Amino acid sequence: MTGLFRKSIISRSITTNRSSADPFIWSSSSLDPYLNLSIEDYLFRNVNVNNPILFMYRNRKSVIIGRNQNPWQETNLSELKRQDIRIVRRRSGGGTVYHDEGNTNYSIMMSRERFDRSTNTRIVSRAIQEMGIPKVDITDRYDVCVNNQKVQTSITQFIYLLDKELNNIVDSKAVGSVRSPVTSLIKNSPPNDTQKEVNHVQFMNTLSREFSRHYYPDSDVCSSEPQVLDETELQSNPIIQTGYEELKSWNWIYGQTPQFTRRIEVKIDSQKNQIPVEVTYKNGVISGTKINLASYSSSLKQKISESFPIGKPIDF
Repeated sequence: MTGLFRKSIISRSITTNRSSADPFIWSSSSLDPYLNLSIEDYLFRNVNVNNPILFMYRNRKSVIIGRNQNPWQETNLSELKRQDIRIVRRRSGGGTVYHDEGNTNYSIMMSRERFDRSTNTRIVSRAIQEMGIPKVDITDRYDVCVNNQKVQTSITQFIYLLDKELNNIVDSKAVGSVRSPVTSLIKNSPPNDTQKEVNHVQFMNTLSREFSRHYYPDSDVCSSEPQVLDETELQSNPIIQTGYEELKSWNWIYGQTPQFTRRIEVKIDSQKNQIPVEVTYKNGVISGTKINLASYSSSLKQKISESFPIGKPIDF
């Protein structure tokens, strides 16, 4: 994998001689969810957050789970594999969401002292209205709604719905995920507008303008378009590459799973009935088994335990 910043434009603008009055606004041309989340983490940890940052991107089909979530509980892994949908564990908490090219993701980063969720939500609301979409409301939870249906979730990494596969969306506010009523902005475009007028680029440009007006009012830099991080023109960046490889790894996606227990019915040798076994998993591997029936012989229990060896990765 190559690095992420063009020497002539991006790297210089991040690290040297950048006026604090110039907008810190970037977008990614990549659709790789592991790469985009690695860029996001790099910006958060390595760019001075005293200057508000806006980063925007899209991902190919993927399910993004929270750092402390259980992929076996939140998703149907075999179905994701069948449909070639990536599963990604982000570095922050929160619930499970579905991404594809029909939605734009954006992150607003700044110092804790300066961050105000209400202010940032209003910036998004104004950007949507600027595109000619009426009936934009903000809920008490700072979700942006159009016609009483959500188009943006109020989490650290926001999700803006354009025209995605709405039936595939799963949203969560806790460990267990529930479906949420959502709508798209194309669906709510003014009737005289063409669908092409509400798209990824238009939203990025409109949000960039609103973000700049609020956080960089004295800037002389034209901020109607973000600076693009072009995947084909990037140089090696070891920090991002390390993060990228970690996010793609089995140890991160599955090995970070908190401990959980699953009840399994098994049949051993000539036993007529299936035997209930409680199997405990931790960090993606078997950590123990429990058989509650005293009527079974110790040798049978031993056979069952051998069927679930400690340290074996989960295979369901």
